Amino acid sequence: MILLRVLMLLFLQMNANCMNLNWTSHDRPNIVMLMSDAFDGRLTFSPGNKVVQLPYINYMREMGAVFLNSYTNSPICCPSRAAMWSGQFVHLTQAWNNYKCLDPSASTWMDRLGKSGYHTHSMGKLDYTSGHHSVSNRVEAWTRDVPFLLRQEGRPVTDLVGNTSTKRVMTKDWNITDAAVQWIRHTAVSLAQPFALYVGLNLPHPYRTDSLGPTAGGSTFRTSPYWLNKVSYDQVSVPKWLRVEDMHPVDYYSTFTKNCSGRFTEEEIRNIRAFYYAMCAETDSMLGEVIDALRDTGLLKKTVVLFTSDHGDLAMEHRQFYKMSMFEGSSHVPLLIMGPGVKTGFEISLPVSLVDIYPTLLDLAGIPQPGGLSGHSLIPLVSGVRAQSGEPHPGWVLSEYHGCNANASTYMLRIGEWKYITYADGLTIPTQLFNLSKDESELRNVASHFPDVCQDLDKLLRTVVNYPSVSQAVHSYNKQQFLEWKQNLGDSYSQIIANLRWHIDWQKNAKYYERVIEEWLLGFN
Repeated sequence: MILLRVLMLLFLQMNANCMNLNWTSHDRPNIVMLMSDAFDGRLTFSPGNKVVQLPYINYMREMGAVFLNSYTNSPICCPSRAAMWSGQFVHLTQAWNNYKCLDPSASTWMDRLGKSGYHTHSMGKLDYTSGHHSVSNRVEAWTRDVPFLLRQEGRPVTDLVGNTSTKRVMTKDWNITDAAVQWIRHTAVSLAQPFALYVGLNLPHPYRTDSLGPTAGGSTFRTSPYWLNKVSYDQVSVPKWLRVEDMHPVDYYSTFTKNCSGRFTEEEIRNIRAFYYAMCAETDSMLGEVIDALRDTGLLKKTVVLFTSDHGDLAMEHRQFYKMSMFEGSSHVPLLIMGPGVKTGFEISLPVSLVDIYPTLLDLAGIPQPGGLSGHSLIPLVSGVRAQSGEPHPGWVLSEYHGCNANASTYMLRIGEWKYITYADGLTIPTQLFNLSKDESELRNVASHFPDVCQDLDKLLRTVVNYPSVSQAVHSYNKQQFLEWKQNLGDSYSQIIANLRWHIDWQKNAKYYERVIEEWLLGFN
């Protein structure tokens, strides 16, 4: 029944008079993709967009198409981007955490565009290959099965800098934006062949909290009065929270390790959210600089522009900030497309995800689809033109998470009004089921009320991924990686592990925590 309703919706959203794309070498569109970090996709449409002024995102909505239910395939930076660049689900790339992602030689959609005659250029945050991020980040992921609770992040705080004239708060991102604008104005405009430009930004990711030391993560929401004035403070909500004793065990683990289990005043919560929205406004302005450069050079009319993000930010929803969660604030990402052939002022409600970008861009460029992709072209949804592969979007999305701040592998299936979340082997940890049409805040887990729906969705999920087997593979990988890291450190192990991001809690009882890890390695836990 659920699948039938989705297929009917898909049929209604597709133009009955489809035709195959047949670009020539002279009329293939340019492609510009801007990918931010940690941008809540719900801000790109009503009512979310009423809380903050995002003029260029609104412009893209008016001139193109916006996806109302677009999701990350993993709510953390590197695995998410690995899925987007490769077009494959996380369990296929084995991008388990921010340290283990794609091999540097892995083929991406940008590589395929380049081989087909596009002039390609990437700048800014890429973050999809293995070997990056802090030691703390990877050790926290490897030890997530160890039965202890340690705060791994700084408590979220706000930081107001500059004055009402301070527009450039995130200097690094502005430098990247300036470079993109210069490239468009001086290089792209003179090219004889179509081009593909990728621009990666770090905003609105929280800033590093320097006062917490060299291992600190990003828990500072920083902006200036200029951007804060773009936020309608009276529209900033204080989200409802479940009582601690009513929280799902994995959600509580995330809340505690993110240092959010203490007391927060309503003013603190509202300020964190307002500062986050202000950071989104600054991101929107960077998008605007790129769009303006395309318009000024006459390139906009023959360029397809995409805006998306690797994941969102909970911004104190569900008593958390950051990502690493399947709740909407973390997993729902923006996806807007405008340009030649894209319907204007068009909204698509069918769930889609980042792996769909790869086949979409190949369709735009008239390139045959390779085998093994997890996604489906979005061209039929935004233009009514049949995808070259001829396969319609299935109407569901998969997201999975295997990294730090969650003590079990997590799998989310979104289809119709349902969001189904299961953990580990599907048996040892309670599942969650949310009806997003009736419970936008995801405060009512109705899994026990709809066992048949859970059974149907779990059956569908298992046709996509054998998740108990994947969970076991991640568990084995984590133990192996941690043991190798520990052995390589030799006598310095105790000193190094005590001074990672969890150092405040760890050093209260270092011998105990070392012993619990040893028992875990030996299989006693």
